Amino acid sequence: MKKIFKIARLELSIMFYSPIAWLVLVLFIIQTGITFTELLYSQETNQQLGRPLNVLSKVLFAGEDGVLAKVQRTLYLYIPILTMGLFSRETSSGSIKLLLTSPVTSLQIILGKYLSMLVYAFLLCIILTTYILTGAISIEAIDVKFVLGGILGIFLLISAYSAIGLYMSSLTNYQVVAAVSTLAVLAILNFIGTIGQEYDLIRDITYWFSISGRADNLVNGLISSKDIIYFILVVVLFLGLVFLKLNDERKNRNAVIKLGRYLLLLIVVTSVGYFSSHPKLNKYYDTTRFKDRTLTENSKSLINQLEEPINITSYVNLVHYSASYGAPKNRIKDLSRFEIYRRFIPEMKMNYITYYDTVAYNRDTTKTLLEKAKTAASVYKINFDDVLSPDQIRAKINLVPENNRLVRIVEYKGKKTPLRMFDDMFVYPKEAEISVAIKRLLFEPTHVGFLASNSERSIESLENEGYKIITNGTNIRGSLINQGFNPIKIDLNSISKIPDSLKAVVIADPKKAYSESEKSKILDYLKEGGNMLITSEPNRHEFINSLLDSIGLVINDGVLLQETENYQLDLVQAKFTSEAKNFGFSYYDKAIVTTPTSSGITIKDTSKFRVNTILKSNAEYVWNKKQPFDLETEQIKFNPKTDIKIEIPIAVALERTVNQKKQKIMIVADSDFLSNSEMTRNNLTTVNSSFTIRLFKWLNDGVYPVNTSRKKAIDTVIKVSRTQILWIKGIYLAIFPIIVVILGAIVLIRRKRN
Repeated sequence: MKKIFKIARLELSIMFYSPIAWLVLVLFIIQTGITFTELLYSQETNQQLGRPLNVLSKVLFAGEDGVLAKVQRTLYLYIPILTMGLFSRETSSGSIKLLLTSPVTSLQIILGKYLSMLVYAFLLCIILTTYILTGAISIEAIDVKFVLGGILGIFLLISAYSAIGLYMSSLTNYQVVAAVSTLAVLAILNFIGTIGQEYDLIRDITYWFSISGRADNLVNGLISSKDIIYFILVVVLFLGLVFLKLNDERKNRNAVIKLGRYLLLLIVVTSVGYFSSHPKLNKYYDTTRFKDRTLTENSKSLINQLEEPINITSYVNLVHYSASYGAPKNRIKDLSRFEIYRRFIPEMKMNYITYYDTVAYNRDTTKTLLEKAKTAASVYKINFDDVLSPDQIRAKINLVPENNRLVRIVEYKGKKTPLRMFDDMFVYPKEAEISVAIKRLLFEPTHVGFLASNSERSIESLENEGYKIITNGTNIRGSLINQGFNPIKIDLNSISKIPDSLKAVVIADPKKAYSESEKSKILDYLKEGGNMLITSEPNRHEFINSLLDSIGLVINDGVLLQETENYQLDLVQAKFTSEAKNFGFSYYDKAIVTTPTSSGITIKDTSKFRVNTILKSNAEYVWNKKQPFDLETEQIKFNPKTDIKIEIPIAVALERTVNQKKQKIMIVADSDFLSNSEMTRNNLTTVNSSFTIRLFKWLNDGVYPVNTSRKKAIDTVIKVSRTQILWIKGIYLAIFPIIVVILGAIVLIRRKRN
């Protein structure tokens, strides 16, 4: 051990007796200093502008642009410069022969030189830890454990790079060649993960060898055994290669034996790495403060109720644009989206079935469809013989309701439920949607009935007034069917009573009055304690008021208008009351729900229910106009002489106990707030979609959707001013580098004098 330390000490002295080691330190400090202070400055700017800040520990250190993320991407520029002379210097000067004939083993030589690089790596990590202190001064409640986990990832990455550089240095007499060769090997290890992606076994092996993004998990808060083992094995592999090379130089061996030893080392390392990455053998540690990289307790509770693993089959339509997500070249990335669940369901199987079939926008003939499918198979490097034809896939499963696009079918004990991709910026299902799918398999979805006998709003229509997007939007993340609900149409004329299996019933803007028979069925449902959502539009509320009279409410005559310069006067921007948060409607300040052509609600009798107003009009801008008008042909303005601005309820929640259960009813004096047009509105920031989902969550007692919310971040405040940030920048860009330069100059001058 003493010999190893002596060799390491000698290598460190040689390293610091040249300007390279000092130059790398200076550049490293400047690079990290610029990254940290620029990010801090931009976040402080956002804070001054009143924009909310989120998890500053991650923003400053991880993610895409954080200090540790940037260091991870640029380390390859530093390490080859430091390792290029470890052996090539010895070889070119001839001193390697003295080393090999001295009473020092090859292993001691290798470990001594490698230890010197670990010491330097530790020095770089010490520089990174100074940002923890700087962060503690700069932001409120920095997540120290999270940052330390990221620094561990950087240390392991430097260790792997150093082992590679050490081996490349042992192969040549020229230091520049050693540096370039190290860069070449690192480039290969970054690129190798893209090789053979269309073949399962080759994909797994080449992905394991890939070093690209290998430290991402550690930098972003998740330490896993497979990542730690990977770095250890890379170090063992390249140090082992150096050991075999030095031993071969000491002893003359047959070329076949030499090659066999190298292959054996490679096979052993690869085998250990391949099997150690199996989900069953993986162990994890979440370094984030609130365990952001781990499933929430609600999701884990669902998984604990599984009596056997779930299976997920992805159906990939080659002629649909979503096919790229399920293509073999994207398989590793696709599987990684479910890794957070594999931690708790290691035996979960994921299968892929590729097919081709018509899509909604495709009017081609069968022949053209076949040609497109073959072209797509060639592009995605899929064997067309393994692709199912339209007849074959239709015989297997009906994917027409999914529009023949990529969809996953989750199976458990013979039951199946779809897990979809979404048309938003995230595309993939998140924890909330996956946990909902698991819960649907364990329990029944919540059935919600939408009355459809009197031309009410349709849950199948994509017209502006329809409700399909929020109810049955298959590829809308926030639609009811993707959050655990099963919306169904109810025709009162075809049933004797409203089914007890329904958790809630929706009456949305009937176009004609209910018959006595229909009305009787609705009232019976209410008397039995059924939950209900009732909405109406002006000029048609008389069809609703006859029902509302029984519960002590009435929707007023007239239309609410709101003074505005940018929108239609009848687009009322309803605001939440203070008591709304008690019902789960907690939003940011000034959050609004748009209610086009809405009316007000009058509470007549509160003896039967506990009544709370959820949405109300803004008394500064809204008035009620009872006289007929046409906004297309008339110029309507508020007249202070005849009009009165009012604050009036637009949405009201009612509760009471009936038959030993809590009955919940929501009355909204507008039917458009959950229409397709409002779900797709892009000229005003609203919470209509979220309000609708939370409304149904309230109606079904919180059974769905699955709550995957986490604690709010506490590191969201910057404590330093711009001037102080500039001082911090000056310290990292000037003072620290100058100190390092002075220390380096002193060491080099003393060395030269000696």
